[in-house]
Amino acid sequence: TLRPKTTHSDKQPKERDMNGRRRARALLSSYYGVNDGKDDKRETDEKDEMNIDSADFNSDRYVSHLLQYKSLEELVQRGNAMVSEIKSLDSDMQMLVYENYNKFISATDTIRAMKHRVEDMEGQMCQLEDNFGQICAVSDGINSSFSARRSQLEKLNGVKKNLTKLQFLMRLPHRLQQCVDDGQYDLAVKCYRKARRMLSAVAHVRSFEGISSESSLIMRRLSQLLTARLQGGAEVPAAELGGTVFLLLRLDGAEEALLKEYLARRRRALHERMASFTPATPKLNGLGSSADGTEVDDGEEGDGGDGGADEATEMEGLSAAASFIRQLAEAVVPELKQMHSAWHELFMTAAEADDKGAETASQPLSDEQKQQMLLDALIDVSTGLIEVCRRRLSEEQIDPEELLEGLRQMVEGLQPLHELEPSSRLLLKVTKSAEALAKSAIDTQLELLTSRLSITVTELSSAADGDGSRHDAAAERVHAALHSSVSLVSAHVQSALSETAPLLVPLCDLLNLRANGMAKHLVDGLFASLQALSRFALEPVLSGRAVLLRAGLCMHMASAGVAQVPALLKAQLAPHGLGGAALGFDQGAMQRAMGSARDTLLQRFVEMQAQQLSALVSARVQRTDWVLRPTPRAVTELVQGILSELRQMHLLAAQLYSGEVAKPVLPQGPFPALSSAMQLVQQRSRQGSRDSITKDLQRIFARKISFGAFSSNADGKATLSGMLAHVAKLALKTLLEEVRTNTFGRAGFQQIQVDLCMLRWALPAVVSEEEAVLALLDEVFISCQERCLDCMPLEQAVIEALCENERQRLLLSLA
Repeated sequence: TLRPKTTHSDKQPKERDMNGRRRARALLSSYYGVNDGKDDKRETDEKDEMNIDSADFNSDRYVSHLLQYKSLEELVQRGNAMVSEIKSLDSDMQMLVYENYNKFISATDTIRAMKHRVEDMEGQMCQLEDNFGQICAVSDGINSSFSARRSQLEKLNGVKKNLTKLQFLMRLPHRLQQCVDDGQYDLAVKCYRKARRMLSAVAHVRSFEGISSESSLIMRRLSQLLTARLQGGAEVPAAELGGTVFLLLRLDGAEEALLKEYLARRRRALHERMASFTPATPKLNGLGSSADGTEVDDGEEGDGGDGGADEATEMEGLSAAASFIRQLAEAVVPELKQMHSAWHELFMTAAEADDKGAETASQPLSDEQKQQMLLDALIDVSTGLIEVCRRRLSEEQIDPEELLEGLRQMVEGLQPLHELEPSSRLLLKVTKSAEALAKSAIDTQLELLTSRLSITVTELSSAADGDGSRHDAAAERVHAALHSSVSLVSAHVQSALSETAPLLVPLCDLLNLRANGMAKHLVDGLFASLQALSRFALEPVLSGRAVLLRAGLCMHMASAGVAQVPALLKAQLAPHGLGGAALGFDQGAMQRAMGSARDTLLQRFVEMQAQQLSALVSARVQRTDWVLRPTPRAVTELVQGILSELRQMHLLAAQLYSGEVAKPVLPQGPFPALSSAMQLVQQRSRQGSRDSITKDLQRIFARKISFGAFSSNADGKATLSGMLAHVAKLALKTLLEEVRTNTFGRAGFQQIQVDLCMLRWALPAVVSEEEAVLALLDEVFISCQERCLDCMPLEQAVIEALCENERQRLLLSLA
């Protein structure tokens, strides 16, 4: 019975196709008797009755197996597959027959053609053999006819050669002088060197002495003439200079000195040309006219023709610096290539056969020494060229694209010379110079960033200057200035990155450098610029508001601004594949630096505010007559001044602590009860119980009051209430010292009592060290009691009424 249809699918089409190919290949191999090295496997397959390709294949068993284990759908698929395999196999067999038939026809045609060619070749070989026989016979006849007179002819030929040499020697002085007079110095030197060996061979013959001496005299004069030309101050063309040195060398001149002189003159001429080089102005409005519309003759500077027009058109797309570098390279590099080729042609590969046995006046230089001299000259001039290009690119502030174009022109200009002499490593020098220029460009942008940050800090200080406006208006102005400075810092950093980041990858691709190194240089420079911001903020300034604003800027940078820098770096560098370089920015160190600057500035601000308030307290106390003062009717200007200064400081500092709840510097809640110290003074008289009062006060003030750094919260950050507490403590400490140096009458004592109660009502709500402030107020009161001539405290109700009146006045003034 057939199994019901299952979800199991047959082999994939790709697997079926591969199996069909393998089966067809096996059938073809078996048909043609090809052995593929798999006999063992084949034997196993042939013995398999279920293998359709085996000789032992059992069709009935195979069909029974399929009907037993395959579903109807699978059987249909298998039948279709077998039909497809049969058709494919038939097609392969037919194609194979066609291919073999074509090969057979082609082989038949080839054999037929070879047969005709071989038949023609046999006739040609027979004719060639006959020709060689005739040639051999004629050669034997010629040799036999000349054999008798061969020796006589050789003797006559030798006599002729000697006569020719003698004739050449006899005419040598006249010929040399004529060549010198005609300016054919090279021909004169060549003739003399050719005759010198013959003259040395016949030097023992007296008749040739005159010829030798006269010829030597002519060549000495020629040598003096060439030496004078070489050592003269006038500029000698390169080709003429090389020819002069070459002739002097062939006249047995000092090789090392002459070669050094040649290179020195070439180097000096090229350095002078680079120093005085002025680029040509390209034609901008087409052929025959300049930029100003004036006609230009085609015969002027430039190559002329279409090539000059193309060059001018190409120059138009270059910046001034890039055009200068390109024209300079086009003027100098061909000269260096000519010097290189002339050196090898004249001084290294020009030795002739007759020079091998010639004696020289000095020890000749080896090829290695000459090559090193040439390399030194090439490196010297190329270094000068690179330095001129570097100075040109450093003369003016150019944008990164123009710098990149200038560096590209410098690299392309020196590339031919590097290919000519790779051992000079000129591109390495170009790379180092270009890398220094690129880093200098980055440093310039970062220096501009540093300057902008300095200006931002200065403008922030200027915005803090007061104009006598209300406290709330001044606080709004401080907030606006701080917000503006924070935005400017972010904008300046982003501008610097956008100017420098696009330069990194193209430059590194041009110079075959690692872009990560340049990116690290940018990140380090940005870190230094931001570090300079903290130093600028710490510079001395006279205004307390300016100090507070600088502290606010550092506080924002430490909390949020510095954290944005890696994101800005990544945004600029990631499109160039350098996003990982942003991780090199030490965010933690920068935040610590900004936090340290913030704490220092806040400390400085608090100290300035404390000094200002202490000076106000001293002035108010000293100008008041506390002995003859009338009975108190209100709180004095002393308390009003203290509360006003603390309120102003509170409003300004609150702009930095937007997250901290700011309480107004006003009396809060019910009027406070008398302190223990005031109660002791009221209960005991000054005469009868001074000792007991002193003991009680010593117990009250047994704890230590700190006047060091202002208070901080649990995480070490400065708080608004801590700053106010520090200023208030220092102001009360000044008040205590002033009270201890003054004398008070009854009314003066009572006035101090009223003022201190007003401060006890207003200060505890806004300071963090309430106990220390209250203790200082009590100490001021006790010290005033000790300095009072007639100590008579006011009643609690009277004091409360006076303080309430002052509170109402403050509320009205702030409404």
